[in-house]
Amino acid sequence: MRGEEEWLEPCVRSIEGFADDIVVLDNGAAPPTADTLDRLGRDLGPRLRVERCPDLDLLALSNRGLEIARSRWVIRWDADFVARTEGEHDIGRLREWLLGLDPRLYHLVYVPAVEVAGDLAHQFPDRRIRLDGSAHTASPRARYVAVERDLPLASLCHADRVWREGSAFRVRFESLSVPRSYRVHRWPVAAYFHVDVKSRRHMLLRHFWLEWLREAANGGAPTLEAYAHARAADRWGISDPAAAADALVARYCEGLVPVDVSRCGPYPAALRTYLDKPRYRLEYAGGRIVGRAELV
Repeated sequence: MRGEEEWLEPCVRSIEGFADDIVVLDNGAAPPTADTLDRLGRDLGPRLRVERCPDLDLLALSNRGLEIARSRWVIRWDADFVARTEGEHDIGRLREWLLGLDPRLYHLVYVPAVEVAGDLAHQFPDRRIRLDGSAHTASPRARYVAVERDLPLASLCHADRVWREGSAFRVRFESLSVPRSYRVHRWPVAAYFHVDVKSRRHMLLRHFWLEWLREAANGGAPTLEAYAHARAADRWGISDPAAAADALVARYCEGLVPVDVSRCGPYPAALRTYLDKPRYRLEYAGGRIVGRAELV
């Protein structure tokens, strides 16, 4: 959860009626987040469990979540996922369908998501719908594993190509591995929003996240923050972290377009308050995006 606290409350609120057991894995969240978790805990009672694991890396953290899950079904729910709870996109319909699947078999279900980026009103035209989320039948043989590979820049969307160098870059990430005996399904509608709307500081760190994971796994990287600042200075010639973050945000937002509601459908109810009082707003000049204001 570290670094992902900004949308934690609407994230958890949106799955109150979906999940029987909500496990929050805390590997170093900022102190103010404790207040949010306490408030949520008072409302949700024992259904919300907080597991403090500050010394675990990302892979070990994810597998710890699998180990302590109590239910037959497990869904990985990042702290910037916000579920839809109304109409044909209601995540409650997914719950009913999952519980109706043959209990004698093991299942892996990919769940589409609408992605918004920069601010809540925009997204990348080549990444409107994503398949990052999944639900699966719990099993000791279902585990997260490390994957390392070279990603061609040409295969990435605008957001991931921003200020990269060369034709490819090597990254390390985690992936859910399940036995071949699992039945694989795809839920037909986007049941949630991936809110890729973060502070400029977070965006700078996230830009170098996958590279840093690879370096850290090989024992050759400092903290993520130190790594990001060093790479920005080396590659972009910007030694001031705040200036580097501003430059990245401006370049990142150039590729955004307004959310296509006709393709993506309505916003989750848990995000409506934030639509009325946005934390971030893209700025235009001459019909073009020139930057972003942070209103928090």
